[in-house]
Amino acid sequence: MTATHGDPLDYAAELRAAVDVERGSLTVPEAWEGFPGSAFGGFLAAAVLVAAAGRTRHPRPLSLFSRYYRPSPLGRPLGIELAAERQGRNLDSFTARLVDDERLLASFSLAFGRDGEAPLACQALPRVPPLVRPRPVWQHIEERGRVVPRMMRRVGFRSEIEGLPPEEAAAGWHLRAQWPATRCPEPAVQAAVAVMAIDAFVAPATMRANQWDLDRDWPVMMPSLDLTGWFYAADVADRAGEWLTVRTSVPVCGSGYAVGRTQVWAAERLVAEGMSQVALVPVPAP
Repeated sequence: MTATHGDPLDYAAELRAAVDVERGSLTVPEAWEGFPGSAFGGFLAAAVLVAAAGRTRHPRPLSLFSRYYRPSPLGRPLGIELAAERQGRNLDSFTARLVDDERLLASFSLAFGRDGEAPLACQALPRVPPLVRPRPVWQHIEERGRVVPRMMRRVGFRSEIEGLPPEEAAAGWHLRAQWPATRCPEPAVQAAVAVMAIDAFVAPATMRANQWDLDRDWPVMMPSLDLTGWFYAADVADRAGEWLTVRTSVPVCGSGYAVGRTQVWAAERLVAEGMSQVALVPVPAP
């Protein structure tokens, strides 16, 4: 898996470097800017997940629930308060608060389970087909003379720019994309990467749900309010190759809010899915 200019994107190293456990701080690098001046919410959730994984005996992330109250600044330490709520033989759960001095920025709830043999296993969903136009989105934007956001260029994700195949649209999906996978074998890092993908595409899918051309200037910004993820597979690195396939639908959009539903696939395996709610904040007229 490579990012722009062929530089490797080491999720595990970057997520761990962001959290200082001894000082109880989290610093989001400027390279993970979401909307101008604020951190990408998916990175915040991913970093907290990896930090919590260092305090559990159970290797398998099960779920994550996030709520964002205020934008989180970049490039300086923020306080992270991580607490174990329950630690048992089969399940560990944690809560975390992200604060800037006395201001609460975000809160998180996470669960980890024991990875063992189970008497039942099934997957009824067929795999998502490959992309029709698999090229980086930043390349498409740059060709149209627009400024490419730093994170978009760096991550180099790919998506269907010009429309979905009819069968995907008929099934209610609004956007299909590919997000760079990780070769790290640790389940927490794999789940963290899936969280980023779940958070990344609700905004463009919301535009598509409203029949808005993604090449036009967007009338709104979409800060994250809530982010939820459920994790189903612990062997993503062996299946994904270089890319995770992601598809998002927006079943509800109105009254200043939108909700997106996302699936994350590694080859033929559904490895995670989640929901994300965003606020629709009008962009002031120039």
